Amino acid sequence: GMRQAGILAAAGLYALDHHVERLKDDHARARALGEALQQRPDLTEMMPVETNIVIFSILQNASAFCMKLKEHGILAMAIGPHQIRMVTHLDFNDEELARTTQALQRIPA
Repeated sequence: GMRQAGILAAAGLYALDHHVERLKDDHARARALGEALQQRPDLTEMMPVETNIVIFSILQNASAFCMKLKEHGILAMAIGPHQIRMVTHLDFNDEELARTTQALQRIPA
């Protein structure tokens, strides 16, 4: 059994009551992030961006690429040798999108 399940449920209920309408912003920013990634010459595959999750593959090592992103203050997760997952969320605003896009342009392919 799961202890303290009510606390997790309360967080979910709060999100449903206060953040469902703004999910469209997360989805739009994820699409913009996907478009910025498609400009990279080392991109090999982009999964369709339908929600706030962006999954893509690059030629270089995914873990090394995530470390380069981290040097710019951007967190991403390597989910395979060449595959990366990025997620937009409540704290990922237009300024963060611009900063991420600029970092993606600066990191060599």
